[in-house]
Amino acid sequence: MPRHLVSLALAAALGTTLVACGTSSSLSPPSDAISVPAPRGLVANLRGIGSATSGKVRVIDRNDGVTLLVSGSNLPPNQYRVSFNRDGNCTSPNGFSAGPPWAPPGLDPYSLIPLFWNPDGNAEGQAFIRGVSTGALVGRSVVIYWGSKVTDAQPDVPNNRAACGVFEPATSWIF
Repeated sequence: MPRHLVSLALAAALGTTLVACGTSSSLSPPSDAISVPAPRGLVANLRGIGSATSGKVRVIDRNDGVTLLVSGSNLPPNQYRVSFNRDGNCTSPNGFSAGPPWAPPGLDPYSLIPLFWNPDGNAEGQAFIRGVSTGALVGRSVVIYWGSKVTDAQPDVPNNRAACGVFEPATSWIF
């Protein structure tokens, strides 16, 4: 038997023996045990604001920034932009509850990510955003805007916000 297989077999046997010798209380991790970190990513499910738009926004930590992946569907022909917004609230009918656009220091919150629309009504975009981490985005919202500009929303009037979602920790590495 090759040496690496013998080592694996011995390690498995030792682990089985240690578990078999312990009591049921020894099977629970000690209070100082190292836990496996949760996935380093966020997801926001998009809901349309006055439209049938839907989709997802995924954010993954990458060294000194994040990779942002956006996919939307049921979008009529137009230009679209994406922004992070201050408040994690997408309940208002015009998107006002998401608050103003937000960006980490040094970035312009009004011109983050353009989306690319295709004739099937889908929009996709991907960007690397330096200087932000998923920790700074948890509980914030992400908004897709109609047109070429990210603007501040006004209460009780239509705004150029097409869809909104709130960032939450991803529940798996594949999302």
